Order: sequence, then C-alpha cells, then structure tokens
Amino acid sequence: MRFLIAIGVFAVAAVLLGVGVVQKVFFAGDEYTTLTTTVETNAPYMVIDGKTLTMHGTNPIITVAGSKTTFVGFGRNEDVAAWIGSDDFDVLKYSTKKSDFVFGEGKPVVVESTDIETPALTEKPILTPEGSDLWLGEAVGKNTATLPTFLDSDMSAIIASDGKTNAPGTVTIAWPLPSRTPFATGLIMGGGVAALVGLVLYLWALRHDRNSQGPRRRGRLPKPPKPRALRMPTPKSLVSAAPKGRRGITRGSSFIAIGLAGALTLGLSSCSPYNSGQNVSVPTPTATESVEIDGQPPAVTERQLQRILSKISLTVTDADAALDPALSATRLIGPAQEIRAANYAIRKADSSVAALPELAASPITFTMPQATATWPRQVIAVVQNENDPSVPTMGLMMIQNSPRENYHVEYMVTLEPDAQVPTVAPANVGSALVAPDSKLLLISPDQLSAAYGSVLAQGEASPYYGLFDLTSDTLVTQVGKAYKDQKQASVSERASLEFSQNAGSGAPLALATMDSGAIVTVGLNEVETVRPTQTGASVSPEGQAKILSGISSSTTGVESTYGMELAFYVPPLGSTDKIRLLGYTQGLISARGL
Repeated sequence: MRFLIAIGVFAVAAVLLGVGVVQKVFFAGDEYTTLTTTVETNAPYMVIDGKTLTMHGTNPIITVAGSKTTFVGFGRNEDVAAWIGSDDFDVLKYSTKKSDFVFGEGKPVVVESTDIETPALTEKPILTPEGSDLWLGEAVGKNTATLPTFLDSDMSAIIASDGKTNAPGTVTIAWPLPSRTPFATGLIMGGGVAALVGLVLYLWALRHDRNSQGPRRRGRLPKPPKPRALRMPTPKSLVSAAPKGRRGITRGSSFIAIGLAGALTLGLSSCSPYNSGQNVSVPTPTATESVEIDGQPPAVTERQLQRILSKISLTVTDADAALDPALSATRLIGPAQEIRAANYAIRKADSSVAALPELAASPITFTMPQATATWPRQVIAVVQNENDPSVPTMGLMMIQNSPRENYHVEYMVTLEPDAQVPTVAPANVGSALVAPDSKLLLISPDQLSAAYGSVLAQGEASPYYGLFDLTSDTLVTQVGKAYKDQKQASVSERASLEFSQNAGSGAPLALATMDSGAIVTVGLNEVETVRPTQTGASVSPEGQAKILSGISSSTTGVESTYGMELAFYVPPLGSTDKIRLLGYTQGLISARGL
C-alpha cells in the first residue's frame, strides 16, 4: 500500500510539471516588449527622457553596448541635467507618430548655486558619471551594461563611456509584460515539491518492507533441537530457503525513482523566468518618491539617501581599518574629518587607543533633506547600527557642494540619550535652508558656536547662559566651567593652564523645523595651553596629547586643541523655549610644543 501511495504522488508530480512546462513553452508568449536602436553618437553623454522610458511601464530594463567601457544610470531629470551641465550631450527619444527613435543634440543647462561658501573639493575634472550620488541606480560593464530600473516620467537615463570618447550608441529597452500563464510557475513548483514528497514516501516504504522480512520471535525462545547427523540439503530445500516477501521492486528501482525526482527538480529550475545572465538585483518599486513644493524638490529621495549612506559607510569603514585619512577625506570634511584623521594618527602610534564609533548605514530612523533644486545641498540623517546596539545613535549633516561632487559628512555627532527633535517636514517634501545670519531664530546660526563656547568657559557668568537648556546637557558636565576650574587648580602649583576658543573648520549649517525653529550644526575648538611657572621647570603632555605631539616634556609649554562637533535645536525668535543640545562629538585634533 505504501508503494502505491508513493507511485500516486509521483504521478501527481508528473502531471503538475507537465502542465506547467507545457504552459511555459507553448502558451507563455513574449515576456518583454522590446525596442532597440543603434545611433552614431557625437558627444560623451547621451540622455533618454522619462516619457520614452515609461512608454510601456515603470520598470524597464536598459541595456547599452557599443564601447569598451559602458555606463548607464538613472535619476531625476533635474539631477541628470545638472550633472551634464554645459557639456555636450545627445538626446534619444521615441516618437509614437513616427514609430521610431528620434536622435538629436541636447541643450546645455546652467546650474544655479546658493551663496553659502563651501570648500572646493575637486582638483581634477570629473568626466565619468560612474559613482555619482545623484543616481538612483547605475550599471557599468565592459562592452555591455544592463540596468533594471524603477522610474517615472520625471526621471531620465544617462549613458556614457569614459567621459572622453563618444557615448555607446546601441540601446535596448525591455519592459516586462504581465504573464499569460500566471499559474505555470506555481504548477512547476508544486510538481517539484510533490516529486520530493513522493521520493520520501517511496524510501520510507522501501525501508519498512525490508524491515518486515526479518525473523519474528514472540515469547520464550524454543528449546534447542536434539543433535542430528549432518546431511547435505537437497536442491529443493535450497530453493525453498530463498527469502519470501514482496521483491517485485528491486534495489535498482530505487535509483530509478531518485533519478526521476532529480530530473523533475531540474525541470523546475530550467523553466524559471527570463534571466539576463547578469547578477543584478531589481529594486522593489514603492510609492511616489518625492513631492515638490513651490518647484523645490527634496535634495534626495529616501531610497537615494540609503544608497548614499551605504557608500559612505563602506568608505569610512575601510579607512578606519587602514587608518587612512586620505581615504576618509573622500567622504568626510570639516570637523568630522579632523577628529577622525587625528584618531588615525594617534592609533598608528599606539594601537591600544580606542577607535571612534563606526559609521553605520542603516537603519535610517530620521531623514531631513533640504528642499532645493540648486547647490550646495544639505541633508540631515540619523542612523543606528541594527547589528550592534552598543554603537551609539549618530546624527549626520551631509553636504553636496556641486552636481559632480558626492555628498560629504561634515558633522557626525553622537545623539544625547534624551534628545528630542521637533517636528520637521516630511522627507518627501524637504525642509527650507536657514541662512547663517538669520535673525528669525533665538540666535543666528553663525553666532551659536561662540555663544555656547561662552557658556562652557564662563558658566552662569556668560551673557548667553539663559538661552540654553542645560538640564540634559552632558557636554557641559564634562568640559564646562566646573571641569575647567578643577583642572586649573590641579596644576596651579607648578604650571599655568589657560583655555581659549575659536570657531571650528566647518560652516554653520541649518535646516528649518515646522515650528519655524531650526536644527543647526556648528563646530567649536577649545585650546588648552599649559606653561611651566618655575624657572627651569618643564611640563609634560599626557595621554593622547603626548602621543600626537610626539614630545615627552617642554620647558616652554604645550598646546592641545580639541575639536567639537555640535548639533542644536534653536527655537524661533520670540519663543519661550530654550536652545537644546541634541548631540556632540569631541576629540583631540592637534597637540604641539610651544
């Protein structure tokens, strides 16, 4: 009976696989609507507009060929145009009236910029669009590149070679079609599962049958027979000694069953949908990515920000492992780079010094992009390492100075445990930029660093003391006036200790909140200067200052500079709320003998 059940399951599997394969082979029809053209390009870049790319759906697969190095990427129309700028480019469109592609020369655009002064990062002109943070997806290949996309009519594709030679001219756009046989894949999968179940049942029946052929003894063992004279068995007795039971299915039959199941399983894999032969991941489409208000879209979409942070995290992680400040400088600038570069130098000299917290890429728990179509562009994000809860929650202020430069992290702060961020505009809308000298806040962003530094140095005697909510401010506890007074007293018998402050290397960056306040990031440097007060005496730097300065003692004095990255919430002018510290990072950035 068990064998009959197994054979029945095999039969069901064969029927399911047969019906599924027949549907796939004979009734499935075309899987893609495809358009192909080859043009003679005359410029290093070629653009395909969004209307052409979305003719038959929003998930076309773009394949480009025709040069040794081939690049294809896609992004928002304004971003593609801004990256190309004033360079020559060609445009490829599809005309429904002519039922053919239309090829022509594109018109250069002039990229606007704001008045915020930012350091120039680019030394050599960037020619290839590969790796730009503006793209929502990209693919690079030798001779051929294939890119699955998710887009709408407000997005475009950009095609290039190396930025010097003309762009490749052979383009294929394939739109997936709805399946005419929606149950075929399910039937094949069901047949494969049934075949495996049948194999298990068959092996189980075979084992049960073999076990049933052994001797069966019940009760007490019989008494041994009396000795008899030995005699040879007759041929008949030899024949009757053959084992009894069901042996119609031999051992060789099990190999046949196993082979059948293997063949059916292989049939399942061979009937999978179209495979382009390239290992690419197709992103899952989501709802509308961005909403423009007054013609100003958000600087990045949430999906784009995730891609940007993944690349930044990978670069900074590699730099941390290699202690390479040149590598970290490709993604960090200003105070964030200064503190990390100094940490690398200290750890090279003393490996026991702890590394700075790693920069996680996900999950992004807070996104605040600037609403702008110009440059520079700013984005605030909060990330938490989901695999290591011990890594602190970090707030990042990123800036993109121009279309052909990638985003750089200028401020990287560890958020305060009780930090409360006020309501901000949705990420798909974007937030307004607040000017550094804005008079609409409780204090202008360009004055915030000096005001907070005054509180750290003078405490309640500072004229700005009443502007700040210090109830949950842990930085004041660590390096505020009480700390400075105690440290000065500890060296007063043999040396003098002076504290001074200056603005950090980063520019004040601010984005507006929904209550007309702002989230502001600033930099602040505190300088500690120690000098001996007795003739012939010397002072010795301690800890990391000793490692970074490379000196063991000095008769003239030692100067140590500590950089601070600070993030605040600043209420609007007239508000009864106070300025709150949201997060900070501090570290030694320089030490030298006087």
